[in-house]
Amino acid sequence: MGTRTTLAALGTGITVALLVAVFLIETLPYEFSAIVGLPVGLLTGAGAAVLVGWRYSRFGPTARCLLDGIAGFGLTVVLLLAVLYVDIAGLGSRIDLVTFVGITLVVAVAVAVTSWVRS
Repeated sequence: MGTRTTLAALGTGITVALLVAVFLIETLPYEFSAIVGLPVGLLTGAGAAVLVGWRYSRFGPTARCLLDGIAGFGLTVVLLLAVLYVDIAGLGSRIDLVTFVGITLVVAVAVAVTSWVRS
């Protein structure tokens, strides 16, 4: 398993975990929906990471490009959250939700396009 496969699996797992957890937290009608949403999101994210790590080399170029873009989204979320936490050079106060989502989407598209061009 190479570095690209590991990063794709890790990033895809993070993205799936975030999407499932947020979806469940927002759709469940009761007050403590995070108690259900977070563990289910983590389990599905871990399952997605294992499946991508196992099957990444067998995917076609189009599927690999999409997975790389999805992984880029998840890894960018983690990186931006680390920047917000550490607050390097005051950047944490300048990154609001719109900027956060915009940066993550731009990076996801850039990674997918770069992966598509290189393959």
